[in-house]
Amino acid sequence: MRAFQFAGMAFFLLAGCAGHVREAAEPVIAYACADGKTARVLYEGGGYFPRATARLDYDEHEYHLSATPPTYGLRYVSEGGENAPVTIWSVRGEDAWIGRLDPGQSEEREIAHCTRVRG
Repeated sequence: MRAFQFAGMAFFLLAGCAGHVREAAEPVIAYACADGKTARVLYEGGGYFPRATARLDYDEHEYHLSATPPTYGLRYVSEGGENAPVTIWSVRGEDAWIGRLDPGQSEEREIAHCTRVRG
């Protein structure tokens, strides 16, 4: 009985550590934006394009984005909808841009230009 309790405790301790390993493997990256706000992004699903996703926190909103083929750098977009705008996260080197494509529009507009915060 005691061995069973020990095994159960070991399982829960390892399970708790597994979450911390994931956080370390997928860190949240901070960007300082020109408008004085901060953007934070968490990349998920690895770098394999069809499964790559990101969560972007900006201006008290969280956006769930999926990778799309970029012409250069990284590009992630939200789903949007008939009446919902599409949010776009583009990254080239240390610079990033948040854009928006409103329903019925053909061109995206820039919401913020951001630079990665190091250290």
